[in-house]
Amino acid sequence: MKLERNAQAPSRRIDLNAWAMAGVLAAMWGVLALLPATRGMFLTQGNIATLLTQSSVLLVIAVGMTLVTLIRGIDLSVGAGVALTGVVAALAHQQLGLPAPVAMLSALLVGTAIGFMHGAWVGWLGVPAFVVTLAGFKAYRGGALVLSHARSLTMGPDFDVLSRTVPPSATWIIIASTLALGVAITLRDAARRKQLGLEPPTTAIVATRIAAQALLAGLLAIVFGSRGIPVPVLVAGAVALAAVFVTRRTRFGRHIYAIGGNPEAARLSGIDVRRVTIGVYAILGLLTAVAGLLLAGRVNGVTPGNQGNLLELDAVTAVVIGGTSLLGGRGSVVGTVLGTLVFATLANGMNLLRIDSNWQLICTGAILLVAVLIDVLSKGKRS
Repeated sequence: MKLERNAQAPSRRIDLNAWAMAGVLAAMWGVLALLPATRGMFLTQGNIATLLTQSSVLLVIAVGMTLVTLIRGIDLSVGAGVALTGVVAALAHQQLGLPAPVAMLSALLVGTAIGFMHGAWVGWLGVPAFVVTLAGFKAYRGGALVLSHARSLTMGPDFDVLSRTVPPSATWIIIASTLALGVAITLRDAARRKQLGLEPPTTAIVATRIAAQALLAGLLAIVFGSRGIPVPVLVAGAVALAAVFVTRRTRFGRHIYAIGGNPEAARLSGIDVRRVTIGVYAILGLLTAVAGLLLAGRVNGVTPGNQGNLLELDAVTAVVIGGTSLLGGRGSVVGTVLGTLVFATLANGMNLLRIDSNWQLICTGAILLVAVLIDVLSKGKRS
């Protein structure tokens, strides 16, 4: 019972962190909208659509990185994995003559296999995740260069589906149905807790959660209602929702938090730590391939030498900004979504402010360091 309470404790803290991060994001948007230097271009439909579309690849990776970080792991190979899976899809389509859907499936299988291998090395052999994935960081980039003969590859017109937009009518249906499902789940959870004799959330909390969902749906409707939602944004949203479901409503998700909180206690309580570790890394490998396909489809090609370069560091930054502890056991996918948007807003705002790209790298590094410092200090206070 004690382990179960500890595994659930992070979720109570996460809500506060997510609301705080949402406030930070709103403040950033307000400041950038009012700054004369942005020339009134930030809060425009086109710029917000661009911001969300460009952050979709990072979000897919960051969601998987969140799961790995929750079990005290890390993956430094995702950027190289993005390049390798993109090359696999392109070569399978061009040289082997496979249809685009089959080529995409082959890339997904390769990504999942890579993640499974990482999990086996970390979970079964006990090799530190840093070492395993650092080896992948070099090997997968090299593999992408060898397979492509160090040449850029084009994806072909059959991959255009990855960069298309869903028609406006379908966009409205998706937004409305997702909002209805979210509201129904929120109300059902409150009623179910009451039926089970547990303390239900207050009316104010339920109303606030529904209002937040309605606000998000309204933002998406304003941005994409007239032009249609891009496929990368739709895929990233689906990945985030699936991860929220897994972490909050499944035994596998509870085991992730338990392992991150105390791996030895989790093992003694009957949790198969090795299997969960392999599963988490396999999920990240799959999502790495999804990101690789989305990025390749968006730019209509793969440049094996620099495709996905530094993406792993951006993902870790987004995860840490979103409140997930590098020490494991504390964090949420919702926080990562908000952290990714904060990170993307910083990049977008600095571009609008015409800040030199070299200074942008310095600012990003400083933000990551401050976020980690805050996490370490807060962990010390809780201890």
